[in-house]
Amino acid sequence: MSIEVRQVKSKKERKQFITFAWKIYRGDAELNKYWVPPVIADYMKTLDVEAFPLYEHADLALFTAWKDGVMAGTIAAIANRRHNEIHQDRVGFWGFFECVNDQDVADALFDAASGWLKTKGLTAMRGPVSPSMNDQCGMLVRGYDSSPVFLMLYNPPYYNELALRSGHHIGQELLAWYIDQKIIDIDRLRRIALHVMKREGLSVRILNMKDFDNEIEKVRDIYNKAWEQNWGFVPMTRKEFDFLAKSLKPLANPHYIYFVEDSNKRTIGFSLSLPDINQALKHVNGNPFSPFGLVKYLWYSRKISMVRTITMGVLPEYRNKGIDSILNTQIADYGGKHGVFASEMSWILKSNEAMSKLAKVIGGKPYKEYVIYEKAIA
Repeated sequence: MSIEVRQVKSKKERKQFITFAWKIYRGDAELNKYWVPPVIADYMKTLDVEAFPLYEHADLALFTAWKDGVMAGTIAAIANRRHNEIHQDRVGFWGFFECVNDQDVADALFDAASGWLKTKGLTAMRGPVSPSMNDQCGMLVRGYDSSPVFLMLYNPPYYNELALRSGHHIGQELLAWYIDQKIIDIDRLRRIALHVMKREGLSVRILNMKDFDNEIEKVRDIYNKAWEQNWGFVPMTRKEFDFLAKSLKPLANPHYIYFVEDSNKRTIGFSLSLPDINQALKHVNGNPFSPFGLVKYLWYSRKISMVRTITMGVLPEYRNKGIDSILNTQIADYGGKHGVFASEMSWILKSNEAMSKLAKVIGGKPYKEYVIYEKAIA
């Protein structure tokens, strides 16, 4: 039995790289029950070095593995120069890993990624990161009995064994917190929020869609300042953030995007939540833009019952002052009025005790766990 690894060169091969996942999940009834096919057009852009702004400061290589002439796996290798400049290390990344349950195939993929990263002068590899820490990352290790929410990942349990047997070790653990807003003591949360607003002289408002570009710049500024000390964080460039904002704008509900302002109308905090459109995407087989796919997407979008709080950010001088209570009150109040009582806060570092404490205070339970693996490059 021979295993061949090929580097992706053409647009056709890139699409083949993306759609290989269907072989893994469609062929397994249990996996297919929960897996949400990626939007093929979105992944095509993300893996296009000419279109995706990350690659202005990062290099990308895509590899496919073939066993006896049949495609058996995929992996991406990413050399993020901006990451290494900021963190003063020589770490490379791997992501978009899909593989049959075959250790030899997995080893061949990991070897191809590490070999390419080594040519970039890197001494360690970290993943899955697809393709950056500001995108999708982490391999699911707990919580296989429900579908992933929007922009979170799902994978077969055996992927973890493939990584561990290939010499990877756990670098960081990530949590997704499930919040049942029906059990939140919303009256207590409101009282706390009002107390904090009065004490600090603050007010709260929703996103102004008519001033979208300026609003997004406020989010970018606070996001980069609020998370700069977080493990693995790399500030997003204006071009990266604008690209992301443009792609998410059609999904944005301004009543789930909040700004907290001081008495001088300076924005000091924000929260960004989005409807869990995975509940609709699950039914369109990766093609929501086809005529039939669009009809199905719109139909199932009417029944979305969950939101994902992707991030909250507060300026450093306002940390530990209860600003989160203001934001969470708004999310819970609006959701409750519109029949959306479930939310996920993700992802949060397991070692981030402050965020875990916040999640617990509002009734959250850690129901999914992900791992980012690390391995030295020989």
